[in-house]
Amino acid sequence: MLSRVAVGLLKQLAAEGVSPWLADVSGVELLAGAQADPAGVGAAFLQGVVAPVASSAAVRRCCDALRDVFHASEGVHGRVSVPVDPRYAHDANALIEAARSVRNEVGRANVLMRIPATAAGLVALEECLAIGIGVDADLVFSVERYEEVLDAVLLGLERAFMAGLPLVEIVATASVPVGLLDAEVNARLAALPVRGMPAAAARGTAALAVARQIYRVREQRLGSDWWRVLRAAGAMPPGLLWTATGPRHVGALVGWNTAQAATPEVFETAARYVKLRGDTLLNAHAEGRGALDALEALGIRMADVATALETGALARLQRDWVLGT
Repeated sequence: MLSRVAVGLLKQLAAEGVSPWLADVSGVELLAGAQADPAGVGAAFLQGVVAPVASSAAVRRCCDALRDVFHASEGVHGRVSVPVDPRYAHDANALIEAARSVRNEVGRANVLMRIPATAAGLVALEECLAIGIGVDADLVFSVERYEEVLDAVLLGLERAFMAGLPLVEIVATASVPVGLLDAEVNARLAALPVRGMPAAAARGTAALAVARQIYRVREQRLGSDWWRVLRAAGAMPPGLLWTATGPRHVGALVGWNTAQAATPEVFETAARYVKLRGDTLLNAHAEGRGALDALEALGIRMADVATALETGALARLQRDWVLGT
């Protein structure tokens, strides 16, 4: 159960435009049991779930627990992100077929197909959206990869629009594992042959810097003429979901129309030790760029970081998939 203090934090996040999502197995089971005692677990203030490798029955229970949130928000909130087989991460056609299969097996309108944002994954993302399947682009570790995800999203929505599909029912979001970013960069800083004040000051800055740049890219894209056409046709703005979060990230990554996925334990800890200080992302891209430049000056190549993280995260996902099936 979530404590009253943690529920209070969820309320604060929602007031700041941040959707609180649950992550990991315990979080999924917590939400799946919410229908029996919704007030007791604070489920009314939870707006999404990042499901691990789980049975279709468990995913359906999560979707059903969020059904009221989904309908009350007219489909903006109340989503459940479900992974497709990550062993197909480099096979676009297999990813598309896996997404079709999972979507049909779960059979709920508020389910999203979580697809790794590899080169093949980007092709699959576009195709899924074009045929009306909602997606969560996973493992976005760089601004450049996020720009590619947005390209795929807009092309997919354009194709769906031209095919006459109802855009209001087609949702796209992107997951940025901020905790993995900070951990990898911090490890590289610690391994520098010469460490000093600049390296110490750079610790824990990578995730916020990348998030600020990504948030800016989305704001710019949503100001384009073509997006206005899609929006007028019912398209919902692409979501941004910060994942692999620690307690510190809960207060550091606050921006309108974003979401944070955390375990119940992270929300509990953050509720006791972290104070929200308002929006940290809007119009903060210059600070983000400065922090990334400082890391590059120390020899931390963010492109290398992103490549290493994608490779490692995919290997873990594939191993977990085999163990969980």
